[in-house]
Amino acid sequence: MSDVSTRSITWGAAGLITLFAIEYIAVGTAMPSVARDLDGLALYSLAFGATVATSVVGMMVSGWWSDHSGPKPVLLTGCLSFAGGLLLAGLAPTMELFVVGRGLQGWGSGLATVSIYVIIAQGVPDERRPALFSMLAAAWVIPGLAGPVLTGVVVEQWGWRWVFWESSHWCSSLSS
Repeated sequence: MSDVSTRSITWGAAGLITLFAIEYIAVGTAMPSVARDLDGLALYSLAFGATVATSVVGMMVSGWWSDHSGPKPVLLTGCLSFAGGLLLAGLAPTMELFVVGRGLQGWGSGLATVSIYVIIAQGVPDERRPALFSMLAAAWVIPGLAGPVLTGVVVEQWGWRWVFWESSHWCSSLSS
């Protein structure tokens, strides 16, 4: 495997994991505004639970699918599902549709995350994997520190829907 391929895998994986981290953290900050705007306090916890549950199912399917078809179609489907879920959540007129969008996000991130690990296993030499996995763990640090503040500014200036719309734009551009 060439250094260029290894670098492409490294930066692509880190970019997607960072995007998933940003969105995960941003949603926690934006949720009070979402629940208030959509009169959805009763479904507040389901907006998180649906994402986690569908992510776990997506992870299980992703492993099987990656083994049978290779990881690239799984990654593409995961990214498109995640972006579609972001778009649906951002456009949702009701909390019920918002929860469906969050479920689609979870499904997509579950598919994509496992396929990223398969791509790493297939395309990154053994001796380089520890550094790459350290980078993926670090991809949560900046979103964890800056995410809530930046999300608060976005929600106050442009509204909670922008948290989802802007992320869907970045996800679709990363997956292409």
